[in-house]
Amino acid sequence: MKVILLQNIKGFGQIGDIKNVSDGYARNFLFPKKLAKIATDGAMKEVEMLQKKREVMDAKNAERMQKAAEVLKDTAIEFQKKASPAGTLFSSVTKQEIAEELTKKSGVQIEPDMIGLSEKGEHLKQMGDHDITVNLAPNLTTQIKISIKAVPPR
Repeated sequence: MKVILLQNIKGFGQIGDIKNVSDGYARNFLFPKKLAKIATDGAMKEVEMLQKKREVMDAKNAERMQKAAEVLKDTAIEFQKKASPAGTLFSSVTKQEIAEELTKKSGVQIEPDMIGLSEKGEHLKQMGDHDITVNLAPNLTTQIKISIKAVPPR
């Protein structure tokens, strides 16, 4: 079944894309959530309007992310966690925690999947300083420094 996407679907397509999908996926997922509609002759005329909408959204998003990159450039974030004497954290620092702190600092919604911890896994488990890459847009990244310190004993 051919459908026209009405929303961006991560890992699948952008607004205005025409996709060939199984009938069940369309009926059970895309149509109920109003993410797509059947690609009829009349609907094909709407594709141009949807693609213009996508271009405007992409331009606004790129501008917003460029401003966020300027704010976040060389940003340092500090976390305090309980740790063993060897420097291993009892609870790790996750992408979600990093994204929340960056969102507070930049004023732009930073998603956990924008945080590049791939070489270190999904969490930071050691005390110390860590350099992290934030992928704000396809061709726009920035570096941040995360410092993890032990909670002072009581």
